[in-house]
Amino acid sequence: MTKKRFLIILIIFLLIVAVVLFFIFKPKKQETPITEEVQEEVIPEKFGIPLTGWELIEDTVRQGDYIGGILSKYGISSQQIHKVVEMSCDTFRTTLITVGNLYTIFYDTIIDDVPQAKIFVYENSKMKYTLYDFRNPDTVYIKRALKQIDTITNTASGIIEYSLWQTMIDNGYNWDIALALSQTFAWTVDFYSLQKQDWFKVIYDEYFVDNERVGLGEIKAGVFHHGGKELWAIPFVEDSVLCFYDTLGNSMRKTFMPAPLEYTHIGSRYSHARMHPIHHVVTPHLAVDFSAPTGTPVYAASDGTIVIRTYGTGAGNYVKIRHNSVYSTVYMHFSRFGEYQVGDRVNQGDIIGYVGSTGWSTGPHLHYEIHENGKKIDPLKFEPPPAEPVDSIHMERFNKEKRKWIDDINKIKLPN
Repeated sequence: MTKKRFLIILIIFLLIVAVVLFFIFKPKKQETPITEEVQEEVIPEKFGIPLTGWELIEDTVRQGDYIGGILSKYGISSQQIHKVVEMSCDTFRTTLITVGNLYTIFYDTIIDDVPQAKIFVYENSKMKYTLYDFRNPDTVYIKRALKQIDTITNTASGIIEYSLWQTMIDNGYNWDIALALSQTFAWTVDFYSLQKQDWFKVIYDEYFVDNERVGLGEIKAGVFHHGGKELWAIPFVEDSVLCFYDTLGNSMRKTFMPAPLEYTHIGSRYSHARMHPIHHVVTPHLAVDFSAPTGTPVYAASDGTIVIRTYGTGAGNYVKIRHNSVYSTVYMHFSRFGEYQVGDRVNQGDIIGYVGSTGWSTGPHLHYEIHENGKKIDPLKFEPPPAEPVDSIHMERFNKEKRKWIDDINKIKLPN
């Protein structure tokens, strides 16, 4: 046997031995036990009540319905209905319902073909509801609550062709964004002299309930290009108060709005000798009359406290706000009041009423007065001092937050 042949045979032998040893001593693959992922059961809820064990009846308040009649139809005793009535007061109306609003009956038993209500939920609005709990026959539990509200942040932009309102409509946005934008920029943009090709970009929140839009949230930040200038609204919280500032940290609002509503024209100016349109005698008119359609919202011209909210023979429905020890404002002829009561604190821009023609009035308008140290002054000549700028000790934080908002706004594209 030649040496070469011997080496070939040896190599083959060693390979065979290696293969055999590999299969003999091959490590057994450990089997991973299969574990089923246990998912926690999600119990559906409605108005915060788990639906397990309940049957529901959903219906709408119809003309002629009242809460006692609805409840008695579903087995609620007259004694419990009386307790509901007793709990009603000016600030907590337990018996007031509106035609067209929804209600839900929760029941788990039926007697003589009548579902026996244990819980009654009345939807005051798309965002609020009142729950009446009759499960304890000796008591009635009533509470008001908010539905689950989802907040979604969106953006809007547009180029002015005719008006801000028309631009919003043309670009598919809701009208209330235009209203909020005009309030945010009320001191820096003259919305009665917008020019073609002015433009805006804004970040804002919207509220949704059950995937349905129920209202506008806050304007987060924005920029308005007007009169050749970029006017910024940068949000910043200082001493727990959120305000808007320009890029230098100057406040975007003054202590008073120039006009507390969106008006069509000025009906009467401040005058010491005006022919009264009803009594036809010359009398002082120490106010401004802003003409506007009935129902136009009227805003608090500045932060303050409501001190009068009533009806006067000549003033009709009117409100007086005390802003500080020097200034007060008066708003007359409302068709109806806002939600704020005497003693409530209001912020600039809160709705305190709606334009009307109550009292001595020949047509829908707002009679607006400013009192300075008890003396009526001309609202159109009043020049309020500007609000305070960002405090110097907070400027570093302001500049850091400002940069983020400017970057986010600049990412918004204008429509072609």
